[in-house]
Amino acid sequence: MMILQTEPKIRSATRLEILEIELLSVAPYAQYCDEVPAAIFDAYTNDLRRLQEHWEEAEVLVAEVDGRIAGSVLFYPDASTEGLGLPGGWAGFRKLAVRPEMRGRHIGSKLVERCVELARRLGAPAVGIHTVSFMKAACRIYEQMAFRRCPQYDLNASDMLGMGQTIAKLKLLTYRLDLPSAG
Repeated sequence: MMILQTEPKIRSATRLEILEIELLSVAPYAQYCDEVPAAIFDAYTNDLRRLQEHWEEAEVLVAEVDGRIAGSVLFYPDASTEGLGLPGGWAGFRKLAVRPEMRGRHIGSKLVERCVELARRLGAPAVGIHTVSFMKAACRIYEQMAFRRCPQYDLNASDMLGMGQTIAKLKLLTYRLDLPSAG
């Protein structure tokens, strides 16, 4: 009889898993395709498929359940390398994704917890993340973990994606978790 693993195992991804992670990353966002202009949605999902481009500045983490990748996130030890306007010294993460059929198992929370743990180990004063208001589950995770809104770092998605004023505005909300210093 096979025993199913109940807790996700959070670990660093390997380069051999890039394609699987890219495919996994796009599926959870499909539900939002009607929430944003098509050009922004297409540009964002194309960015999700370019994991290789982020491999050097981010640590790719996966949640494994029963030998299968159930979720992923990119952890940036220095959030300023994300290119999204967060301060140097902060840690950050992007592209949090959980397979739709694996939702409700706290996999997203576990991935965020690992990012916070890594940031603490590095001595980062804060962890930053961008999201949008219609991603209610993500906002709920961040708020339950004591992340607070940090509007001075909010962005416009069309500007971030290099589309300028040609596309309707979509505001990216910034959340921040302050980390107490060890000393």
